Amino acid sequence: MTRLAEAQAFMAELQRDIPLAAFMQLEAVAWDGHSLTLKAPLQPNINDKSTAFAGALASLVTVTGWAALMLWSREHLGACHVAVYESEIKYRYPVSKDFSATAVLPDPAHMAATAVQIRSKGKARAHLQVAIAEEGRAAVTLTAGYAVWQVTAE
Repeated sequence: MTRLAEAQAFMAELQRDIPLAAFMQLEAVAWDGHSLTLKAPLQPNINDKSTAFAGALASLVTVTGWAALMLWSREHLGACHVAVYESEIKYRYPVSKDFSATAVLPDPAHMAATAVQIRSKGKARAHLQVAIAEEGRAAVTLTAGYAVWQVTAE
């Protein structure tokens, strides 16, 4: 299975488990093991100004970062949990079309060190940048810290 196919299968799980993801019609369009792009149509995420609702934008950037780390951890570590523990979102421009968010993981050396820490201590933190671009400029940006920890057998 290709990485993109894995991301699409993961999004199907997400839509089954989290109704908001299904309502927003989130779709994985790119995953190369280092960056993930999820897209959403404007119509179910629209506000009274005919632009994307800020809550939908916040949800998309947050879940894109979370999903990137979930996919990475599945590939490199097996079953893990991921949770956002801090975030800062900047809304720079209105989003007036279907939109996508791209999360970029830290460099491979940093992620390798993160994997070592998770294997040895059971948990680690990772900071990600996520952006929604429109018209070639960053309309929304997220800087977030996520906790990653191994799922233990019960």
